[in-house]
Amino acid sequence: MILIFIGVIIILIVIIATPFIYKSYKETFTPPNKPKLEDHDGDGLPDNIDPDDDNDGIPDAEDLVPYADAGIKVYITGFRIKTPLSLRNSTASVYAKIFIDGELAATLPNTPYTVEVDKDYAVNWSTPIINVDDGIGEHTIKIELYGNKKLLDINGENASKKDGEKILIVNYYIGNEVGHEERFSGDGSNDGNNKKWAFIPLRLKILFMEKDAFIQGEIVTVNAG
Repeated sequence: MILIFIGVIIILIVIIATPFIYKSYKETFTPPNKPKLEDHDGDGLPDNIDPDDDNDGIPDAEDLVPYADAGIKVYITGFRIKTPLSLRNSTASVYAKIFIDGELAATLPNTPYTVEVDKDYAVNWSTPIINVDDGIGEHTIKIELYGNKKLLDINGENASKKDGEKILIVNYYIGNEVGHEERFSGDGSNDGNNKKWAFIPLRLKILFMEKDAFIQGEIVTVNAG
């Protein structure tokens, strides 16, 4: 009887102690899954030992956007032709040219857009993704707006009537990640060039006035990979 009693006591001790023993040695019995290391470019090298996390050829130490091959996309979201372009009609055939770092990125839209003069237009024109050097922070965006093939003034900060001073120039910083953006706008009428023609008869005014316009949009850093 004593042996049976001792055996029962041992069994009870084992039953009570087993969960505590399992909990104490849980990691030994069922080791936790190790977190998977990030590998943004999928080249088999984890980011912590990969010298080029986005595989764009620029070492991480020099790459401003280390987890993506940086590109730029320019959007035109609205414009207005602010002065008449001719005596014969009150409409204009409009298009824009976008240059990124001196290279033509796009002519928008694919076919000229016919609009009424002195009326606001909301549009959704965008360039293709243009791959840029991730090691350079600032990139030059030049925007030209044309109406009836005439270069319109969208640079209200320069009163010169030379064609090169009618262009809107944005020095865009790409930031450190995809999604960085900067809004822009330009209004050629802000330079005051046309004030002296305010009281001149319309026919003469149209002949001599600078052709002003307003434009707005945004520049976005995107993944070109």
